[in-house]
Amino acid sequence: MPVSEPVHAAADHRIPTLAAVLDPVQLSQHLVFFSCPPWNWGALKGAQVQVIKTHANRCTVEISLHTSGGLRALIGKVYGDDRGDVYRAMEAISRAGFGPDARFSIPQPLAFLPALNLLLQEKVHGARAKGIFMKGKEPDRAGAAERCALWLSHFQAVAPRSGPVVDVDRNLASLKEWKRPVAPGNEALADNARRLLGRLQDAAPGLRNAELCPGHGSYCYSQVVFVGDRTVTYDWDGHDIADPSRDVARFIVALKGLALRYLGSIRALDDAAGIFLKTYLGRDRHDVRKRLPFYEAVACVKLAKYEILRPHCHWRKTVIEGLINEGFRRLEQFT
Repeated sequence: MPVSEPVHAAADHRIPTLAAVLDPVQLSQHLVFFSCPPWNWGALKGAQVQVIKTHANRCTVEISLHTSGGLRALIGKVYGDDRGDVYRAMEAISRAGFGPDARFSIPQPLAFLPALNLLLQEKVHGARAKGIFMKGKEPDRAGAAERCALWLSHFQAVAPRSGPVVDVDRNLASLKEWKRPVAPGNEALADNARRLLGRLQDAAPGLRNAELCPGHGSYCYSQVVFVGDRTVTYDWDGHDIADPSRDVARFIVALKGLALRYLGSIRALDDAAGIFLKTYLGRDRHDVRKRLPFYEAVACVKLAKYEILRPHCHWRKTVIEGLINEGFRRLEQFT
């Protein structure tokens, strides 16, 4: 979407450098290094900036650089504070075998500019997994699910460990309180979510000795792009070290939420979710199966919380109720 005044007004106090990033003249002054090695893109003639998505403490933008060597498109993420750790984590992941020519990959990190709190990375052009799961035929959905599972299994097995350690107790603690007031009309739904969270806390002691591994933090269909044989996963703000079951569960539950919103039934993508899980477990990860129902219930609470905080939309209540009910059902499978 185009840059607009409301973006400046809403975000400036939480993202102090955002106005500078959205100003092509100011931004260009920070990007002249792309004319030098190792990039050698040519003299910078100008820049355009377009907002993609805003959050409370970060904003994602697309940056088009007009250089003497041609047009270059980048993705930038500008943060409210120093997130150089995201850039360092992406560099380490890329060096571990997730480079631009790898079958399992990430967007290639280009630079982090501390003066702007701006992360610059490759813009990946390809087919988004979300579109395939929403509109694709069953064989296409099956293929996408398999590729997503193989990417996650490979990442958990070989990627470097970085970021905070998020054990089961920290995972649950992050869900205890809503970040902002519950949207009007959602109070009863929020109470049901808190009730499910209480049951999860009672069941948590049995998971405290799980072996942890590299984690994405919010792995789901919306962060995966297919470029030929290359599978690319982006959004590394939440990189951490966690139970492998957590990211598996998040992917499966996110598919359920997608099915509820757009396909009319929480079960509409169960076949794809089943292929995802079967493929993942086929990579010798059967230790995950016994803890998966618990983390699926956790993911149901987390995704329902996001919906509870949203303003009114026509499918909101259906999605919240469906996720909370699914959370209770999955927890019964664990206990």
